[in-house]
Amino acid sequence: MRERTSVNMINRSLILTYLYLLIYIMLSSGVILYNKWVLSPKYFNFPFPITLTMIHMGFSGAVAFFLIRVLKVISPVKMTFGIYATSVIPISAFFASSLWFGNTAYLHISVAFIQMLKALMPVATFVVAVLCGTDKLRWDVLLNMLLVSIGVVISSYGEIHFNVIGTVYQVTGIFVEALRLVLTQVLLQKKGLTLNPITSLYYIAPCSDR
Repeated sequence: MRERTSVNMINRSLILTYLYLLIYIMLSSGVILYNKWVLSPKYFNFPFPITLTMIHMGFSGAVAFFLIRVLKVISPVKMTFGIYATSVIPISAFFASSLWFGNTAYLHISVAFIQMLKALMPVATFVVAVLCGTDKLRWDVLLNMLLVSIGVVISSYGEIHFNVIGTVYQVTGIFVEALRLVLTQVLLQKKGLTLNPITSLYYIAPCSDR
């Protein structure tokens, strides 16, 4: 009886996990397509990626504030001015820059090509982590990273509407995002401060909006 109960709990947990993944994929794809629609001169024609980034971060910060301060879904962490100035502000700057570079890329290249370039994200994160000393250089991992990079180069070569400016913006945004992830580990986790997705938006989004 206990074994059947534990199996049912595991199955329920797996179903919820896959459901969350499906919802995340749908929402993420929806945001990407919506950003392209807003920025594209053929559709909504709002070619202001910085403004769109500010709106995005302002809305995210407002929702996080409502969840924490009004609904009290989760409690805020203990944040000192020193940690905020030396950790949160730099991370917010890289976060905003990453969004800006990514949104600007929509003005020049297609959504499909952007998704192909995003395959470089693990490569960029690994390289930045090795350079910052948070990860060790392992040749087996490096070989996998090279294979991923070769695949991205091949897909880029076959892109019909290839645009150098858009590609540079997107690749720069990827490496900036990788640096943000590594900085989050270096600046926050080493200080014993752990932020979940809601508290991250609560502290980082308002600063990024500026």
